[in-house]
Amino acid sequence: MDKRIPTESLQEYYDRTGLAVPKDQLPVVSGGSHFNIRYITCRTGKTPFNRRDYYKICLSNATGKGKGTLIYDEQEIQLHPPCLIFTNPSVPASIELTYIHANRYGVIFNKQFIESAIPSDVQYASPLFNPSVFPIVNLTEEERDRLHMYFGEMQRMQESDYSYKWDMIRNILQLVIHEGVRLQQNQLAQNGAVRDRLVNAFYTLLNQQFPVDSPENSLKLLTPAHFADQLHVHVNHLNSVVKKYSGKSTRTIIHERIVSEAKALLRNTNWNIAEIAYALGFEYPSHFNKYFKQFASVAPMEFRQQNIAIPASL
Repeated sequence: MDKRIPTESLQEYYDRTGLAVPKDQLPVVSGGSHFNIRYITCRTGKTPFNRRDYYKICLSNATGKGKGTLIYDEQEIQLHPPCLIFTNPSVPASIELTYIHANRYGVIFNKQFIESAIPSDVQYASPLFNPSVFPIVNLTEEERDRLHMYFGEMQRMQESDYSYKWDMIRNILQLVIHEGVRLQQNQLAQNGAVRDRLVNAFYTLLNQQFPVDSPENSLKLLTPAHFADQLHVHVNHLNSVVKKYSGKSTRTIIHERIVSEAKALLRNTNWNIAEIAYALGFEYPSHFNKYFKQFASVAPMEFRQQNIAIPASL
């Protein structure tokens, strides 16, 4: 008998809930970007305990008698709405609500929808991307009302015919993620907790190198050892602290940021592959080709061809 905790796909989510996939979001299995938002009123129940291949944010606005519980990995967390709930795809989770009035917004989206939109240091600080961060942000009534407006605007945009609605939704979604980080850090500061200064300094150094604005100004800090030298700590200590607070290795974070910048340069500049390779600190274009394919699953030129913007007919 297979006892592994299952991972629910987007298609399985729609099959389980019986919801219709938005027409302009079909199909959900093609590897394209996906986003959906819905407002749920007066519904109780329990979701399956599983991982997901998509991200989820809930704004719980429940009132009345009853309770809510989030089972998050090995934690049982009592919900005290109003609150924001961020669930990381890699963490098995289940929500049980028994409120009489369980009104809430739910947003689901995949990596392709939000890819490259959230800086790595914000990802480190957000429970949506960092499983070591507490997944609940409690809200005041004023904070709830402001976030309720953001979610409502995303829903209105999704239902509209505006040509650039997904860009607007993505921008509002980023705002919600930032609000979650900001409010949680304010609460931590009030409780005397402080984010690790070394991790903050590492992300600051990393982000100072981007965006790359010229092939002549290549990246200089490319390895954990380079960053450790700049921060005047032993590389093993840097690796240990970053892993503890972010859930990722220092090397992985550096790789992800370089690949993200490579994708941006391939999409948005006319630099040739060699120029991009040199700008990102690679001595030889062949090394960059191999590196990019390892992390992006396609060669740089193939990625560029797949992401060429087709001009609209006038």
